[in-house]
Amino acid sequence: MNKLFLKLAILSISLLTVMASAAISPALAKIKQAFPNVDITTIKLVLTLPSLFIIPSSLLSGWLVKRIKKKTVLLIGLVIYSLAGIGGGFANTIGQILFMRAIFGIGVGLIIPLSTSIIADFFEQEERTKMMGYSGSVSHFGGVIFLLISGWLAVMSWRYAFYVYGFSVLTLLMVIFWLPEPAVKKLVRQGVRDKLPWGVYTCAILGSLMMIAFYAAPTNLAMFIESERKMYTSTKPLFKDREEFAYYLEKGTISQTTIDSFKAQGIKLSRRAKLEVIEPQKAWVIADINNKYIVRKEADKLVIYTEKLARPGIAGYLLSTMTMVGVFFGLILAKLMRIFRSFLSPISIASMGIGYGILAGADSIFLVLLSMVFIGFSSGILMPLLLLKVAKITPQALRAMAMAVVSIGIYLGQFISPVVLKAIISFHFLVEDPFRSQFSFLAIGLGIATFISLIVAIKNKDVKLEGNIPLHR
Repeated sequence: MNKLFLKLAILSISLLTVMASAAISPALAKIKQAFPNVDITTIKLVLTLPSLFIIPSSLLSGWLVKRIKKKTVLLIGLVIYSLAGIGGGFANTIGQILFMRAIFGIGVGLIIPLSTSIIADFFEQEERTKMMGYSGSVSHFGGVIFLLISGWLAVMSWRYAFYVYGFSVLTLLMVIFWLPEPAVKKLVRQGVRDKLPWGVYTCAILGSLMMIAFYAAPTNLAMFIESERKMYTSTKPLFKDREEFAYYLEKGTISQTTIDSFKAQGIKLSRRAKLEVIEPQKAWVIADINNKYIVRKEADKLVIYTEKLARPGIAGYLLSTMTMVGVFFGLILAKLMRIFRSFLSPISIASMGIGYGILAGADSIFLVLLSMVFIGFSSGILMPLLLLKVAKITPQALRAMAMAVVSIGIYLGQFISPVVLKAIISFHFLVEDPFRSQFSFLAIGLGIATFISLIVAIKNKDVKLEGNIPLHR
């Protein structure tokens, strides 16, 4: 058994897993344009529906490996993954897309538990920790590649974005030729409980909460940067009368009345601000140095918005930055665990909270990029930490099932993330803007989670993981 080829085969499976559903997120805006009469929450299901079907198929995977070879289950999952993943691009209705995404989820569900349990089967102690970190990094790297290519392809057509799943064919060949069947240790069956440790279920719940928070980025970012932010509603005209409006419109400048109206809302306009018509008698733009404001006439009132942060295609690059940061920190996971010990978890949770806090108030593409860095750091650390904990507390004979249970929590979190966050919007949490309301809620929630995690970390600061690498309970 060539160990290098073995590692490449295992890591190639990781390439297809955690970010699998999110790979086509840059195409969401294009899909919405292709199906304008479809509700936005239904459009988001294109991204999250696979997670719902991952749940039962993950359990099926754990059940199957007790009866047939792990490699066989992997190959079945990869074939389904390839056909259904690419097949989404050939759909003609939103229903057909969702059907292919559901089948795709079944393929992912068969793969996910095995992608991590195989690492525990072939590697021990610190080498296992390194491989788990590499697995998380490669998974995020897959996200980088998928998101960049998907974003580029989506510019031409939303259908082309689905072709990124063609990478799975290469993984299929690597598994066939380079991955041996893991040996089952006969001694493991002796004296081992048939029931999973309760800690596995706790990890599943934590994984679900983690994904509810994390998935707010890929499901919302493309539409967030393309949306106009509502600043305020002016019940009074921005010009004294029609004559004044016509005068300033011809000159392309703004009046003192306009400046005073904006100033009353805490927005300072300079005398150099320019006025232009977007749509006669319906919409205008005020361009002032580096800022642009859209004025729309809605029900006899003037509603002022900020300009869109960027075009949708940029979302792929921003999400790729997030995942690339995750790749880097996943690669040095073992070193980070030695340095920060049990405090690595609260640090990572805090980082995600800071990221969403920045995103909630972002008024430039730079701040959006900065938020992706913070969220990317936490995504590259929290998942491997969670899976390492599961591998540590579960006997080898039950690891595939344990990983399946945790996968259920993770992907259930992905699926319900838009539903939970939509409920938050209905309360107009802190701000009216639906996207910023979600981000604000997550920032506060993650701040509370950081505090709880910090207390747990202090209590468990002396607990050791295999290979003398600390990990909190």
